[in-house]
Amino acid sequence: MGSKMPFREAVEEVWHGHKTAVGEATCRRVTYRNGQAAEAIVCQEAARREKEGFDETEAPERLVLSADGSFIHLTNGEWREVKGMAVGEFETERSDGGKEADVRTRNLSYFTRSYRAREFEYFALAELARRGLDKAETVVAVTDGAEWLQSFIDYHCPKAVRIIDFAHAVGYVAEAGRAVWGEDTEAFASWFARSRHQLKHQPPQRTLAELRLLQPKAKQDEQAAALDSARLYLQRRLEMIDYPYFQRIGYPIGSGSVESAHKQVVQRRFKQAGMRWAPQNVDPLLALRDLTCNQRWSEGWDHIVDYHWQQRHHIVRQRKQEGRSKPSASVTFSMLKDSGLLTPAAELDEIAPVKEKPKKKPEDHPWRKNKWPTKESWRWNK
Repeated sequence: MGSKMPFREAVEEVWHGHKTAVGEATCRRVTYRNGQAAEAIVCQEAARREKEGFDETEAPERLVLSADGSFIHLTNGEWREVKGMAVGEFETERSDGGKEADVRTRNLSYFTRSYRAREFEYFALAELARRGLDKAETVVAVTDGAEWLQSFIDYHCPKAVRIIDFAHAVGYVAEAGRAVWGEDTEAFASWFARSRHQLKHQPPQRTLAELRLLQPKAKQDEQAAALDSARLYLQRRLEMIDYPYFQRIGYPIGSGSVESAHKQVVQRRFKQAGMRWAPQNVDPLLALRDLTCNQRWSEGWDHIVDYHWQQRHHIVRQRKQEGRSKPSASVTFSMLKDSGLLTPAAELDEIAPVKEKPKKKPEDHPWRKNKWPTKESWRWNK
């Protein structure tokens, strides 16, 4: 429950559903503790996959892979990027006499962490190996073209077909048009509608030519800079924006799968009103969110229970080993004397002379004279 909803709501849900009273602090502590176990299990699995190779899994025919980032608010006032990856199978259905391709994605699974790019790249290996990425006949990677994403694809699947998300590419075209025509003008709306259709249904070289035709219209340096930025971005990724070709062979051109990852995994739990997160609690909760959204909670919970049992067994075994390492023979007085650790008695007297206590009470002690407290002497006690 703590991985699905705020802890206060989770406590109420447990009470209404199971009539069990659980404190909010307990719910939070148990959630984070098991989240740390889930995170550690994924790390161990990634290390095992890298060392031993991939297991024999059913080879999927076509996989689509997407990755992107979003930001959450931390308790220290900073914002941290949460990287998300979505992988799933896709199939293509033709309509309108085979001209239009309807690409549908199914069996999506997610991996989300707030790690740095290299760490995220490494530990995503566990989920990608489970999905059989290395055995897929076709892998299509739809991203926004960021450098860390290209490194991610190079590490996991260099043979993947790389496609720039169509909405992201269109955004650069729109920025160029706004720089020349203005934000809300009829000229911009007409030009952008035509350019958007052209980018999707005609070779990308025509869109680049269209942007070059706008250069003389840039009267200010800011306008010229916006045009150059859009044109260079698209020109450097020319092979990845050939959308007519991708649609013709039935490849997806949008990254809606990774957007659903951020919506399902991150936003629903981490980005509600007023939420801020301690940095050390982000990734454990994300590990539980992955299990929930991947429909693998039962399997993942069994692994978490086994992990806790192994940790306890390791601690007990370590304590036993530490106990065996202690000397079995008891230390005797003669051993201390021979080692010279004992201080001679004469030196002890000089250091701290011992006062002899009287063995008997003095003769004038009141108790020896049978002088016991009388009833009158205890009147103050009433």
